[in-house]
Amino acid sequence: MTRREWPVIVGGCHRSGTSLLRRVLNAHSRIHCGPEVTFFRDLYGDYPADPLTHLRFFSTARTMASSSDLLDIMGGGFIALHERAAARAGKVRWADKAPENVLYLGDWQRLLGDRWLFVHVVRNPLDTLASIKDVRFPLTIPPDLEGRIAFYLHYTRAGAAFGVSHPAQYHRVAYEDLVRSPESTLGSLMQWLDEALESSQLTFNDASHERGLEDPNVASTTGIHSASVGRWTSVLTPEEAATIRAATDGIWDALNRGVLSGAAS
Repeated sequence: MTRREWPVIVGGCHRSGTSLLRRVLNAHSRIHCGPEVTFFRDLYGDYPADPLTHLRFFSTARTMASSSDLLDIMGGGFIALHERAAARAGKVRWADKAPENVLYLGDWQRLLGDRWLFVHVVRNPLDTLASIKDVRFPLTIPPDLEGRIAFYLHYTRAGAAFGVSHPAQYHRVAYEDLVRSPESTLGSLMQWLDEALESSQLTFNDASHERGLEDPNVASTTGIHSASVGRWTSVLTPEEAATIRAATDGIWDALNRGVLSGAAS
């Protein structure tokens, strides 16, 4: 398998633009990137206060095998699912998009070795947390501001840390760059993926996409736009914005300067 055939893994904090990027990738003639599949979340039972945890498949399967064995066995099936979905779509390369991929990059490394690429989507913490406040994810994200800030930092640091340890497999896409300068930002990304940017990616919703877990608004947009940049000013209170800034300015500054070691600390 050449690098041009390697799988592409997309992750980042929720509401950072991963759904937009997944559709942009899926609009490419060679890449299939479907909606989220909650494989790792289900494998590890990564849902807070789930009253049915003891009845879930992976919980019951642990009576027969360890988490490590389940990852090897079921992970192989997960990869085969991607390969078949790509083949069915007439494409030669697959990508997986899920925000929580940033938390399971070690598992991806175990399943795929070094022959895969990670695209880390990041977004200004003020807009990210404002969007989370608007939408809410009760089974995923804490309800309080301090918990949400910790959630943002956890996800962002996890992705940045992989960039420090595996720089050749890591590419960062800032949401602001993507929506303000889509052609140049995507051109750089696709070149890094050893692919050519296709015009269909800039009008991504003209292509056919499977429906599933993703931001529902991305299905109705007519193209890449920057209307949501700076939206935090109408969503967050001054006190909330000040609290977020105090906790996240360091990591956001480090990401903007490309100082991943600082972002990961």
